[in-house]
Amino acid sequence: MRILPLAILLLAPLFAQAQARPDCALWPASLTQMRHCYRPLLVFSPSATDARLVKQQSTLDEAADDMMDRFVLFTPVITKSTNYQPPLDTPYALLSQKELAAIRNHFQIPENQFTILLLGEDGTIQLRSTTPVTINRLNALIDAMPDRQLEMQRPHAN
Repeated sequence: MRILPLAILLLAPLFAQAQARPDCALWPASLTQMRHCYRPLLVFSPSATDARLVKQQSTLDEAADDMMDRFVLFTPVITKSTNYQPPLDTPYALLSQKELAAIRNHFQIPENQFTILLLGEDGTIQLRSTTPVTINRLNALIDAMPDRQLEMQRPHAN
């Protein structure tokens, strides 16, 4: 009988990640795998300890349920990722250094620059900011997206 609570405790992180559809990767390894499944929030940061990254991550953790409901996937793109601590509650993706370099190159973000990009499920840039973004701003922007409007109309919508 003690095994069931332990199993639930160990498996809980696997179910904390919201998925848009059952065929979406639970832990996507690239932006390609995120397309039509998640809304990646790319946070480009010069280091894992940059105050702006820490602030954005903390802000997201405070509204983790909102991020799950909107299929937002926090994706840090950190130049020096040593000692990086992932979020406690926010859905996130930690990608390989090769993938991070390709993302940085694709969006032409210098390694020393802090930039936030919110991508729509179709991969288009919906928001660009050089400062941390509030939850209210993210929620309002996402809720105005046509695909989000359709999501909210479905039964048991997020």
